[in-house]
Amino acid sequence: MDAYPPHTSKHSALKTGVYAYSSEGPVLSQSALYSHLNQVSRSFAITIPFMAAPLKDYVSLAYLICRIVDTVEDDVQAPVVEKITWLSDFSFLAGDEFEQHDVLMGLRQRALELTHEGSAPQDVALIADLELVINLLLSYPDEVKEIICHGVSILGHGMASSLNKSLEHPQIENLDEVDNYCYFVAGVVGEMLAELFSLSDHKADKKDLMELAVSFGEGLQLTNILRDRAKDTQRGASFLPATTRDEVLDYVAFTQGHLDDAIDFICTLSPKESSGVRLFCLTNVAMAMYLLRKVARNPMDPECNYKISRRNVKRLFILCRLAAKSNWGVRTMSLMLSLGMKRQRRSVRQLRDKVSIWDHSSTTN
Repeated sequence: MDAYPPHTSKHSALKTGVYAYSSEGPVLSQSALYSHLNQVSRSFAITIPFMAAPLKDYVSLAYLICRIVDTVEDDVQAPVVEKITWLSDFSFLAGDEFEQHDVLMGLRQRALELTHEGSAPQDVALIADLELVINLLLSYPDEVKEIICHGVSILGHGMASSLNKSLEHPQIENLDEVDNYCYFVAGVVGEMLAELFSLSDHKADKKDLMELAVSFGEGLQLTNILRDRAKDTQRGASFLPATTRDEVLDYVAFTQGHLDDAIDFICTLSPKESSGVRLFCLTNVAMAMYLLRKVARNPMDPECNYKISRRNVKRLFILCRLAAKSNWGVRTMSLMLSLGMKRQRRSVRQLRDKVSIWDHSSTTN
């Protein structure tokens, strides 16, 4: 398999383990790209390769860059003020499409210093390859590079803003704050992926995808928040203004509504042109629905011990491979997984109008 997308001549690249070479200089080789992906997200490493080339490479690299940003933001040992500064600087550099190499190298070194004690070794190893990761991004077609840079810039800007607010107000106090937080850590990623998916699926309605993408991202993020409440509480963090059983169940209903929107997102994509993308999306939504049902059954579990066994992950993946082939299959599987669940649907258009800065962001200008 070639190390580069079709737009790059295979004669301009020479694989040497982690390194490959292009007009951008040393870049991350394709084998290293997927090695990093497998180390930091095994679920994505299983599903992303089902996408068609070169989209799977674009999505993999976009995820790794987001993972780098998230690692810095999430490191509990790193000083908050220094994390805010790094995230802001990275956001501005991404907005300039990483034109200043010396600034990039400085950010790489600062990120390694911030994360060497409080982050997982595989995440630190990814940060160590930041220069190669960005050089690979710069070798991509302009439209792909612009989409990823735009998304990453908003992501960094949003995380810096959220951390800055947390210095004065550590707790999220209402649904509007939940929506804004979820947008900057997940909704914008949904928009970035919707843009990338639209490049290869000309039958999909891009406007519908973009509106549904924000709700899709919030559904997955809320599932993670509900699952990790106990762990977050132990480190003094809280991302939901919910303390009673009824309040938690209200957010379970909101989350189910967002996951229903995620199903609409999947059904907007062409079963033929986006078969791999549909499988990728459906697998993540199915696991979220499975976890959400566990939360609904025991919303006040002090340990928040909501997990999916490996056996059930395999079962869900097999079912998703079958269901993703048709909209009927997708909707039938969704109904099975959410049977009896309460849901609170919201207007996807109003939600995106409220929180999104994708179409009018100044962070990338």
